[in-house]
Amino acid sequence: MRAVDHAKYRLDIQGLRALAVLAVMLFHYDPALLPGGYVGVDIFLVISGFLITQQLFLKKQAADYAATVCLRRFYVSRLRRIVPAYFFMLLLVWGVAKLLFTDDDYAYFLASLKSTAIFTSNQYFAHFGNYFAPGLAEQPLLHTWSLAVEMQFYLLLPALVLMLSGTWVKRVIPILILVLVLVAEWQLRLGGHRQETYYALYSRIPEFLVGSWLAINVVGRDWSQRCADGAILVGLVLIASSLFGLNSASSFPGLLSLPPVIGAALIIAASRSRLSVALAHPVMVWIGFLSYSLYLWHWPILACIRYYTGSQSLGLQATLVFGFGTLLLACLSFYLVEEPARKLRLNVLRPYLTVSSTLAGALLAGVGLLGLYQVAPAAKAYIASAGLGSEYTRYADPADLICHGSDTGHCVKGDLTSELEVLVIGDSHAAMLNDFFAELGKEQHFKARVLTASSCIPIPDFNISKLPEWSQAQCLNQIRRVQTELERDRSRVLVLAGMWSYQLQDSGFAANLEAFLKAHRPDRIYVLSQVPLWLKNPMRIQRFASLGLTSRIPVDPAYRRANDEISRLVKSSGAHFLALDQLPVFSQAPWLAENLLYMDESHLNQVGVRAYAQAAQMQIRTLVSHDAQ
Repeated sequence: MRAVDHAKYRLDIQGLRALAVLAVMLFHYDPALLPGGYVGVDIFLVISGFLITQQLFLKKQAADYAATVCLRRFYVSRLRRIVPAYFFMLLLVWGVAKLLFTDDDYAYFLASLKSTAIFTSNQYFAHFGNYFAPGLAEQPLLHTWSLAVEMQFYLLLPALVLMLSGTWVKRVIPILILVLVLVAEWQLRLGGHRQETYYALYSRIPEFLVGSWLAINVVGRDWSQRCADGAILVGLVLIASSLFGLNSASSFPGLLSLPPVIGAALIIAASRSRLSVALAHPVMVWIGFLSYSLYLWHWPILACIRYYTGSQSLGLQATLVFGFGTLLLACLSFYLVEEPARKLRLNVLRPYLTVSSTLAGALLAGVGLLGLYQVAPAAKAYIASAGLGSEYTRYADPADLICHGSDTGHCVKGDLTSELEVLVIGDSHAAMLNDFFAELGKEQHFKARVLTASSCIPIPDFNISKLPEWSQAQCLNQIRRVQTELERDRSRVLVLAGMWSYQLQDSGFAANLEAFLKAHRPDRIYVLSQVPLWLKNPMRIQRFASLGLTSRIPVDPAYRRANDEISRLVKSSGAHFLALDQLPVFSQAPWLAENLLYMDESHLNQVGVRAYAQAAQMQIRTLVSHDAQ
């Protein structure tokens, strides 16, 4: 048991934990400061595999070993180590999200909370993708994917260590490491499943198993001090090369995970090294003991700050809130929740468990109701503000099917009996015009076929590689569909709409658009300007105002620059540019007569789309009269 206790509290390993958590926190704060800081998670997994396997393996070799007792103790210790602080964090974050988030954003949070509560959030985020969901940087529970992976691995490790003989375990582990690393690499490079692979359990198992292999083979036990010194230096160099050399997680883990994983393994094995003193410094050891709580709290605080400010970068004030808030909550979590739970003697408290569990359940239920309805007067204002009609939170009725990302068979809007048909294509800024053309089409007796895809202008040679994985197939489908429509009738008027400030970030987009305009009768093509863009989400600002948190909504000048560039390009190609962003309806945007026109920073809601349609009647009448000629 002394060996187990010594391994559990090896000071240099605590220092390595500190290095890992600081790397992750710095990367999450600003990736430019430490581009490969995300490998801190991989270092954690190596440490976890080493310590847990050592604990299981030594118990297995004990003379009084009993598999059932060993497993029970193992799972109880893991649950006591992880679950109390974890659910304490979930409870507080849930309360903040309930108050702070808009209804739609809270729905996405709640979905992540459900998977997080049962330690499957890695699977949730592996398939997460929605254009209108808050960005990953604003998902407070994103970081729990690694804890889900860890808990899932704990279900597999005892079977590997306890059910197989030591000889077989030593043979199987290297084979599993090699096979799973190669599978992950294949999925990243050839399979096209980068997002899924990043969060997958199988792609992270090799990192645990490297630590397990160290423990089972007692690597480093017979090393000389000189050999250990060399090993720890090599390990630090490998980790540093990853921290500063990697700049994207899109091809990770796979083979790129090997340098930091091997580096962590060498540092763990080199326990005899004189250089371990640096890792065993009291400050590093203290941070190491706090590492789990620091990891739990730093990301929700960052995500909520970014959600409130609408900016990825943090100013001085937000940085101070992040730093002090993380340290304060981590200390509270560690000293008041994590440590007491770890030291709790269940056999002493067994007579009181029934009563205490009942009281705890009642307390949690009371806290839940309090958080929902009685936190503060501002919370009541928040709930009252949630009574906004659904037309303020969407640009189209879900029941009214639209062809966004696929041909649903409901692509035509307006006067369906009319022989005049225009073709409308673009990204979600064109998709939000479904009601626009439905309303004006009925008034002016024309119909519009609207074919759109998220972040995609469905024209030939559009660069789909810049799109998230979940939207690439949809973009390709709509490009083919648009081509079919153009081949069917090349004389129709064509309308393009898009978020030009986003599309022009791709250096090749302007040339592709110009080539498309010139190839399809530019005199019959109309390109709509991008509607005004905001630096903050107006819907969120209105929600914050209901909580007494005031904030202004500055315009983002990027949309004006983009409109100017698109206008020059369109006119030089012989096509028509409609500067609809200059209509009077936007003079007081994002409001009109105290009605909110926007559902987020860039998209109009249904109220805004209807107002936009009425304001643009003359311009659309000109477009339709051209089609009738």
